[in-house]
Amino acid sequence: MIAGFALAVFLTGAGCSTPNDPLGADIRKELGVTKNSTEETKDDVKRNYDPKVILKRAEALYQQEEYIEAVGEYQHFLDLHPLHEWADYAQLKLGLSYFQQFTTIDRDPEPDQKALESFQKLLTTYPNTKYADEARKRISICQERLARYQFYVGHFYYKQEAYPAAIHRFEQILTTYPNEPVVADTLYYLALSYERAGKAEQAVNRLQDLIVKYPDSPYHEKAQQILNRINHEPQS
Repeated sequence: MIAGFALAVFLTGAGCSTPNDPLGADIRKELGVTKNSTEETKDDVKRNYDPKVILKRAEALYQQEEYIEAVGEYQHFLDLHPLHEWADYAQLKLGLSYFQQFTTIDRDPEPDQKALESFQKLLTTYPNTKYADEARKRISICQERLARYQFYVGHFYYKQEAYPAAIHRFEQILTTYPNEPVVADTLYYLALSYERAGKAEQAVNRLQDLIVKYPDSPYHEKAQQILNRINHEPQS
């Protein structure tokens, strides 16, 4: 089993919210959101421009786990009312609507990518938002899930002996997600990919990175053995 990859199980459900989530409870109360709110606003002409009607519908859809439809409503609210007092909340819930579409590490990462962008936009557009801590927490989860997706793809290429493709994916992780837990796994399989692609020098560099930066990695001993073997092989 790939070391650390069991975390993917945790990440599939990390941070899920429920209809009883206290986040935004005061706003939902003021809007009068109920399980029937979606039907109540279905033919309401105000849903095209009234901020409270739009957000009420978005909240109802979110509570019903209709996340794709909720995305449309939150985005509609933000397009029309970017300076509204609840705009930062709508931006957060837009991100959460994408975030909740995540299923497993091996599926399309686009929802997580869009969630990440939405949470980052919340912090830049509304720097004084009270939802900053929540956004940062979700950003961290999104980044880890995206890094593990890249590793999943890279490892697939590695098993298929498509070493250049594996190298490309693994190097992307080191560039884009240098602080994620999956980096230790990445360095090990990147080194193996380089070695099997006939690039001993690059393999040595990545093995040294793994040994120095992750002394407690379960790959540490194997990495040292491979490094010793490469260093003692006759140079061509």
